[in-house]
Amino acid sequence: MTGDVLVVGAGPAGTAVATSLAAQGHAVTVIDRALTARGKPCGELVTPRAIAALQHCGVRAERLGAFHAVTHVRFTTAGGSASTRWPAHDEYADHAVVVPREQFDQVMVERAEAAGATVLRGHDATAPIVDRGFVRGAQVTRADGSTVELRAAYTVVADGANSRFGRALGTHRQPTWPSALAQRAIYASSLHDAAEVEFVLDLSDRAGTPITGYGWMFPRGDGTVNVGVLMMSTSPSFQVVKPGHLLEQFVADHAKRWHLTGQPLHQPAGGRIPLGVSVGPAASPTSLVVGDAVAAANPLSGAGIEYAIETGLLAAGVLDEALTSSNAAALQRYPQLLDERYGSYFRVGRLVDRLMGRPSVARQATRAAASRPALASAFLRIASNQLRPHHPGATEFAYRLAKAVSAVTPDP
Repeated sequence: MTGDVLVVGAGPAGTAVATSLAAQGHAVTVIDRALTARGKPCGELVTPRAIAALQHCGVRAERLGAFHAVTHVRFTTAGGSASTRWPAHDEYADHAVVVPREQFDQVMVERAEAAGATVLRGHDATAPIVDRGFVRGAQVTRADGSTVELRAAYTVVADGANSRFGRALGTHRQPTWPSALAQRAIYASSLHDAAEVEFVLDLSDRAGTPITGYGWMFPRGDGTVNVGVLMMSTSPSFQVVKPGHLLEQFVADHAKRWHLTGQPLHQPAGGRIPLGVSVGPAASPTSLVVGDAVAAANPLSGAGIEYAIETGLLAAGVLDEALTSSNAAALQRYPQLLDERYGSYFRVGRLVDRLMGRPSVARQATRAAASRPALASAFLRIASNQLRPHHPGATEFAYRLAKAVSAVTPDP
C-alpha cells in the first residue's frame, strides 16, 4: 500500500483534495502526466467565489504571484452595454483576479506539497488497479517509460474534462444535458491593465442565429488580454459552428475596441467543458470523482475553477471521515453532498441553457442584461452563483421562481 489516498490529476480539484487531507495528517500522493503546470483553454478569471474557495485551501490571492485585479464586469450586445461591480456578498471579495493558468496550478501544487502531499510529475495513470471490485490505485507509466503500481486505500479521479481514468472506471456523461465548447487566445493590448472584464452576449452564427454562450475579454495586466468564446450545446447551430472560426470572427469584430494587436501570442487553445455534474457515478466504494472529471462546471457560465476546488474539498471531507473512522461507507455521502450544494442551482442552469437555445428568448435576455447596471448586476449575481441566502433581494426572489419552475420541469 503506497498510502492513504492516490489523487490522479494535479489541477485545482486534485490539489485541493491533497492539501486538505495532507494538512490533516493523511498520506497523500498526487500524480500528473505533465512534467510542468500547463496553460489551459480557459479564461483565467478567478472569481470572488473562487478566491473564497482558495482561502479554504490556505491560499490567499496575494500568493498567486503576478495577477491582475478586476473590480467591474461589463455586459455588451450590439444594442447596448452596461457595467457593474462584482456583487456584494458577505463571504466573497469585491473583486476578481486574472491569473495565467499555469501559474495558478503551480501555486496550488506548491500548497499541496507544503501541506505534506507528495506530487509526482510525469506520471501517467494508464489504468486503475481493481481488486475484487475495489479501486486500489493506478498502474502508472513514468516519464522515462518505466511502469509502477501506486496503491492506496482510496483513489480520487481528478484528471479533467476528458477523464480517461474516470472512463476506465465506468463514468459516463448524461448525453442530453448541456455541455460547452470554449476557445481562447492571448493577444497583446494596451488595455491589458483595465479594471474591467467584458462579456459579449450576442454571439451569432453566419446566418445571424443567436449562439447560446458569450465572448470574453479578460485583461491580464502583463501587456496581454485573454480573448475567448464559449458556446453551449443548446445553441441551434452547435453541431456546425467551429469554435476556432467563431473566435476568429469575434476577434475581428472587437479587436479595434480592445486594442488587440498582431497575431495571437500563442497557439489558440480549446476544448469541451461538461457541465452541471453531468458525469457519474461520482463515487464508488473506494473512489471519488471531482472537478471537471465529474463535470462540476457551472452550466450558467461555464466557470470551473471554483467548483473544482469546492468539490475537491467536499471529497476531502468524506475521505477524512472514512480514514479516521475506518469506514469506507462515508464515501457514499459524496453524491448527496454534491446534490445539496449544487443540485437545485444546476437544475436552474440547465433550464436556462435550454431556454436560451431559443433565438427569441436569447435576444430578449441578452438585451436586458446589457441594458442598464441594475439588470447587469442581477444577471451577474445569478450567473456567478453569488446569491445571498441571508440577505435576499429581488434577484434572489427571481432565482427562487426559476428554481420552482426547474423543479417541475424534467431534464431531457
